[in-house]
Amino acid sequence: MLALLVASSPPALLTAQSMRNYAASRPVTDIAIPLRATLDFGAGRVVVRAGDSRMLYATQMEYDADRYTPVQRYDPRTGILHLGLTSIGRGGLRVTSRQHLQQVARFEFAPAVPLSLEANLGASEAHLDLGGLAIVELSIRAGASRSTIDVTRPSETRCERARFISGASEMHVRRLANLGCREIGIEGGAGSTTIDFSGTWTTDARVTATQTVGTLTLRIPRSIGVRLNATGRFLSRLTFDGLTRSGDSWQSANFADAAHHLTIDLTTNVADVAVEWIDS
Repeated sequence: MLALLVASSPPALLTAQSMRNYAASRPVTDIAIPLRATLDFGAGRVVVRAGDSRMLYATQMEYDADRYTPVQRYDPRTGILHLGLTSIGRGGLRVTSRQHLQQVARFEFAPAVPLSLEANLGASEAHLDLGGLAIVELSIRAGASRSTIDVTRPSETRCERARFISGASEMHVRRLANLGCREIGIEGGAGSTTIDFSGTWTTDARVTATQTVGTLTLRIPRSIGVRLNATGRFLSRLTFDGLTRSGDSWQSANFADAAHHLTIDLTTNVADVAVEWIDS
């Protein structure tokens, strides 16, 4: 019986990966319309950052050609761009999580061009340095790995909204205030999510956060006036030191006098949620 099982195993289990390289780029034209970019890279290591100001976008990928094919579609009339990898339907059981990490991708965008960015990262280990990019809208979706989103420099373009969605992953967002987002959505699953609101504050912000299980940590500068409204809370553990409770709301002592305000609408089930303060 054992010999029969081995003989009937899929041939793909016995073959090695066929890794290939892919590169694509496009120069900035005289009339640069806002860029609406979608990135799909479900497994591997990903870097996103500002690039050459003369190039609208540029990408380099090393990928498993037995399972994926590269995607690069751009419409200059609408500014819609799609980059990444798409499956060719030869999945099976051959590729393990260790082999997935052999795939590598780097995506770069022109610093001065207004950018709406949607990144679907799956099980990728991702590092996004958004400093210097003109982000106007942002959506990051991670599955079951580790993602770091860092805004290392203040943006000269105000971000209208940002959304962070994590499944069973570990997600760290740093210096988010540098984007100047008015609306922020956080959807956490079974993993760990940390949102750091340090940076240069230029506007008030409102956060809508849903954490099913796992942990959510909100790191906030002490100078910011904070109001937190919590609903749900079934078996949740909430740690809001430094906030005064009134019913289902918590508020910082400096809320009335603060130059900038952060309002948080929080819904939890069995999650651990904590507010940590950042001293200037």
